[in-house]
Amino acid sequence: MFRWEEWPERYKGGVEFLSTEEAKKHLEHWHKQGMVITIMAFGTPYIGGICLCDYPDCIAIRMRMDYGVKPALLKGHQVAKVNYEECIGCGTCAQRCQFGAIKMEITTNKSNIDMTRCFGCGVCVYACSREAIGFVDREKLPTIKEDW
Repeated sequence: MFRWEEWPERYKGGVEFLSTEEAKKHLEHWHKQGMVITIMAFGTPYIGGICLCDYPDCIAIRMRMDYGVKPALLKGHQVAKVNYEECIGCGTCAQRCQFGAIKMEITTNKSNIDMTRCFGCGVCVYACSREAIGFVDREKLPTIKEDW
């Protein structure tokens, strides 16, 4: 049974269908709240599920961060980069980062991103009120272009 409509009602479990626009709004809302969006692909290019998680609750994030199980969670195609001219050192991005990639520099009181630890989830980009964090393509950086 490949079509949801053919499943017996008892297996649907109260699931509600969303339009594409409703799903995008839902994802953006929770992403702004600090949740990491992960996409589960079960037989690429088919999406098996979309999850909104944080470190304490997410098995995939914890398997990768705590035990180094790389297939559990792959990094994104981009990494975060700070524009030091715009950064005011509020530390919100460091507080939100689920991967421990952002630290505050003591000497400059600015955010510093360890791109080897960055997963490119974008939570820091949403957290920054000054828009001081942007993205850089991972493949353009020789030291991390093969680190997925």
